[in-house]
Amino acid sequence: MMRKTLISSVCAAVAMLAGCSSNTPTCADAETVSLVKQIYQQQFDKQHNAMSEERQQRVKFTVKDTTVALENITTDASNANTGKAVCSAQLTTVFPEDAVKAEPQMEQYMRAIYEKQGAVLDGTKLWGQVSYTVQRTEDTGALQVALNGFMPFMGYFHDIAMDRYDRMLRAQVAAKKAAETQAPSASQAEMEAESEGTSSEPALVATPISTPAPRQPQAASSSQAQVTPAAATPSQNSAVPTLCSAEETPVFACSTGKKRASLCMSGSGNELAYRLAPLDGAPEMVYPASATVVASTAFKQGTHAGANGLPLLFVSFDKGNYRYAVYGSMTTVQGIVVEQNGKRIADLRCQADRMSELGTSELQSLGLGQDQRPLLLP
Repeated sequence: MMRKTLISSVCAAVAMLAGCSSNTPTCADAETVSLVKQIYQQQFDKQHNAMSEERQQRVKFTVKDTTVALENITTDASNANTGKAVCSAQLTTVFPEDAVKAEPQMEQYMRAIYEKQGAVLDGTKLWGQVSYTVQRTEDTGALQVALNGFMPFMGYFHDIAMDRYDRMLRAQVAAKKAAETQAPSASQAEMEAESEGTSSEPALVATPISTPAPRQPQAASSSQAQVTPAAATPSQNSAVPTLCSAEETPVFACSTGKKRASLCMSGSGNELAYRLAPLDGAPEMVYPASATVVASTAFKQGTHAGANGLPLLFVSFDKGNYRYAVYGSMTTVQGIVVEQNGKRIADLRCQADRMSELGTSELQSLGLGQDQRPLLLP
């Protein structure tokens, strides 16, 4: 992309260094060189502060990695009567390697503009030809320097810095797109590893939600269901081991090979709870965290058109950027699918000890809202 620099034109800049001295200054004196660099920095800051905040931020990204020096100083003329010297030199700076990786078209564009003005990029080194005069004032003996020809160097620096930042942003966008494209393949591998009973286990299934503290045992008269998380217990209407308590009714349960998942309905018929645990272990994920959350506010239900045309019933819930859904019946495939920001990151298929009553009238009586989003199944 071609762009026009916003560096304004300045013919010359003058500065004085206070101090009384009778010594005739030279072009390469330390005080002279320091004052030349001060003049350049003052003009750079002036031009920089006139830019938009966005441009300032982009240029600063490279400014912090560079230092301006004055090299190849020569004396073109000197006047013994006035003590004035006319000097030539080069402003120089060295860029990081990544700053000078412009695309060929952009590189040619910048060279065509600045080389004819005396600013040249040689590898990672940028130099610009400048001239200046130095003398002492007659009244106070203060050192006075007038700098000319620094704008091409400044403009070239600006354009290189802007191009560097633009390329960095484009690379970040490309990397993000590549990661998003590869994400389904990664989750597919995780799903296959899980279905084969290997040691691979998608961490995102368990980690997005912090593990709540186990509920304290309650009196038998309490309306809250008691959960004994140490091990799975047989449900009231199925021989399938579940993570539901004796007071709860399992509506979905299965083993994925290394984990056991259950969706349990409370005895009062108003609450649902999703639990995930290692086989014969305590739940490492419980949703919702509070047992008093009404099911209709925490869960949704829906129907997904399966690959073979058979409908797949599912119950889902959202937690932050994650969406979880248990799906299927005893006559179809069953599993738990996990999505993040609208992309599937895991599909854990039920392998054994499975049951599903997602279509029962008891579940329908909970008044769950409809989830119109399709399941992102392979």
